[in-house]
Amino acid sequence: MWKYLALLVHVLLLGFIKLIYYQSSIINGMQPQSGHRTLGLEPPADRLVVFLIDGLRAESLYRNKWNAVPNLQHLFMEHGLAGISHGKAPTESRPGHISIFGGFQEDAEAALFNFKRNPSVFDTVFNRTMGSSWAWGSNSVLKFLKYLPNHEVHLDLHTESDLKGNKHRHKLLYDKVRKFLSGSVDNWTVPSVFLVDFDDLVGSENELDPNSDEFFNALNHTEIIVADLYELFEQYFGDQRTVYLLTSDHGMTDEGMYGEDSLFEIEMPFIFWGAGIERIESPFKDIYASKSNNTPMQLQELRQEQLAPLMSALIGMPPPMNNRATLVTGMMNVSQLYEAQSMYLNARQILAQVECVLKQEKRSYIYKWLPRFERLDSRRISQYHEQINNQMQRGCINEAILYSQKIIHLSLEYLEYYRVYYHVPLVVACMLTYMGWFFYLLAKQARPANTPKRAWLSIANGILLLMEVFVLLTCFLHHIPKSTSFYLLVPLPVWALALREQGTQYSCMYVPLVQLAWVGGTVILLIATYFFKPLIALGYLIAVCANNGRAFTRAPRIRFWLWVALVVMLTGLTIKRPNFGFNTMILLVLSMLVTILRPLLLNERHSGRVWLSNVGALLLGAYLVHERLCKNEISCVLQGAIWSYLLYAFISIPYSDTRTPRRRVQLILFNLSTVYTLISVTYESIFIQLLCTEFLLGMQVDAEDKHSSDSEEDEGEDEEGEDEEKPDKSLSSEEHINKIYRFAVLILVYTHLSMIGTGNMLNIGAFDISFTRIFVTDCSTVLIVFLYALKLMIPIIIIVCSLYAFRTYARHNVNGIFISLFLICDVLCLYFFFFVRNHGSWRSVRNSLSQQLIAHSLPMLLAAFSFLPKQLLSAIPLTTLPMLSWKRKSKIQLGQAQV
Repeated sequence: MWKYLALLVHVLLLGFIKLIYYQSSIINGMQPQSGHRTLGLEPPADRLVVFLIDGLRAESLYRNKWNAVPNLQHLFMEHGLAGISHGKAPTESRPGHISIFGGFQEDAEAALFNFKRNPSVFDTVFNRTMGSSWAWGSNSVLKFLKYLPNHEVHLDLHTESDLKGNKHRHKLLYDKVRKFLSGSVDNWTVPSVFLVDFDDLVGSENELDPNSDEFFNALNHTEIIVADLYELFEQYFGDQRTVYLLTSDHGMTDEGMYGEDSLFEIEMPFIFWGAGIERIESPFKDIYASKSNNTPMQLQELRQEQLAPLMSALIGMPPPMNNRATLVTGMMNVSQLYEAQSMYLNARQILAQVECVLKQEKRSYIYKWLPRFERLDSRRISQYHEQINNQMQRGCINEAILYSQKIIHLSLEYLEYYRVYYHVPLVVACMLTYMGWFFYLLAKQARPANTPKRAWLSIANGILLLMEVFVLLTCFLHHIPKSTSFYLLVPLPVWALALREQGTQYSCMYVPLVQLAWVGGTVILLIATYFFKPLIALGYLIAVCANNGRAFTRAPRIRFWLWVALVVMLTGLTIKRPNFGFNTMILLVLSMLVTILRPLLLNERHSGRVWLSNVGALLLGAYLVHERLCKNEISCVLQGAIWSYLLYAFISIPYSDTRTPRRRVQLILFNLSTVYTLISVTYESIFIQLLCTEFLLGMQVDAEDKHSSDSEEDEGEDEEGEDEEKPDKSLSSEEHINKIYRFAVLILVYTHLSMIGTGNMLNIGAFDISFTRIFVTDCSTVLIVFLYALKLMIPIIIIVCSLYAFRTYARHNVNGIFISLFLICDVLCLYFFFFVRNHGSWRSVRNSLSQQLIAHSLPMLLAAFSFLPKQLLSAIPLTTLPMLSWKRKSKIQLGQAQV
């Protein structure tokens, strides 16, 4: 029962991480501000056209004085306002688009979805046009616009299938825009926004080196399309009331990669031209040096999210409601009053977010006695509005702009202060939960099974109850959000369970220094493994030698040398893992052959139905993989058959006629190896079979009698209990702790070795989704997660079954081993808790999230699957099945006749 409690605790610990590091900071509930036209101000432009080129870095565009864009060179040099927009990692398409059109950096909550979507609703420039927005581009990039509030954007998106065989990918965009403008569109409403999104790295299907001729040829083709589209818009409207912007969502490295935070990846170009743009003379000065010929250039600089309020001000719109960027001054060809009013609208929009937080704060009954942001409140906000109006009326325009900038900076500090307001209490609650859980595990480990637990009615539990009531009352009076309140209440119940588990004994921990050495040493090894994966080979060699040390003191035999060869092979594959790629059919077929030949080479004895079911399943799997690779539909009957085998492979084991532990473990290895091969994409099944075979051989070599020969062992294999290890004599506390930790570390080392050696490099993105290809037709998240967990657990199940079968001590001390496993895994989780990355480099964020999920998933999976090894090793006669009851009766009658 306590293992299911462990499962619940780890779910709660993951909830702490979600609430602390991946909480959405988007504020909703505001009303949009009034536009310039409502205030009686005429904006310089009526419409905005944005040309967004995916992956174009600033250095590529500005080198050689615009020579990369000869068709636009004269236009940009004579009429353009050029500059560099500085983005932030992760430099991906979706975060870049949100930064440009939303005015804020992608929310940390999106990291949970690999920055592909954000469950929170947010506002953009497109929403402020009230339906006068159009976008053309790729569905994979712009699909987030479908989920905007009120769906204010008219989308014309294409998919990859639309572009097959089309060498001029961006010509398709030109044709779509021309067809749209040539249609009958009457009564244009202003303001309007048009987005033409050039995806796929300036039109190339493959990643290109930004310094290559192929890249500049592709860029040149794209800029021709941009020039043609510019002429098209100018001819259609012809009123000189259109402003244009050419920019990029992110840059790229010299290798054509992006997602990180290198200079080339975070520096993107932006060029404004058309109505309302303040022309800055002499664009070529001595600030920006070109990489190619050191040609100096002067460029304007701003943050990528500052494009949103600037675009809004140019066409007379208020900034997006979730915008947190400050309007850049000096770039619009407008009056000082217009610029001051634009800055005022920017400040009012950010203050609206502040007022939403203030409203939530004032719902509290005790907020005056709790920490708060003292430099900004409702009174100061009212004073700001009065003072800014007075400055406007007195003509103090510059002072009004500076004052608005100051209040914006103060508002952003306020929002950041309350974004992390509950972080410290939640971190403290999480630490208390960890400490309580550690105390529970240690107390359970130290309390003998026949010792009673402490009663619920005790002084300690009474104190904990009073503290819980106090925390609950505080949460109610302060109107703390429900999710935060729940997690603030978690630690005390965990401590109540821990104190009850301690019982009436004085000590709650056996030999603390020995346990500290085991836990600390293993955690240090596993942490090092996350950053330098070949180190797991060192841990593997230590674990193997410690577990099978007696084998080196005896005369070597054939089985010993075979075991040594497997150890050397696995160590080499772990240190230098071959890269054969994914979805290699030849290696998958080789894995199937190894699955069949391994039992034959090791002289394993299986019944005819075992061979028939496993060989048939592998042949069916090979056929289904071939059909998938040929992109043919799989019959539901065949898919049902492969699912039936997966269930049969587990269910049939307890009902088998195997009589010895060795035979049972060999059957488990055969069946589960077949299942693992069916959910493999390359050679990983071969590695797992070698690993499990090495473990079994090592235990047999370690346990074999020095006076017995190999032939004698094979002849006596059918004797009941022949493979059993003799029970240990009574052990001291230190010897007991050393032994259970030895088995726990052994399981962990083999588990991590199985993950690293197969290419699943402790990363949530390591598995190729195609491993489910013959089991899942549609993208079913539940089935994919189940098969993912099963693939992780099959090596662990085989290892644990082998320990139970061949080590009497392990079978009799299951709880002690699992407690040691949880202690090591949870200390590892606690370490990673302090190093969570929820912003910055895409790879760093993903790796940090992977570390957390895998560190927590391992104990959760161990708890969830802990019953399975015992069930697989249980001896259930096949004749107990109802449909075979006649066989049981005939066997009894035959036995009576023999008597």
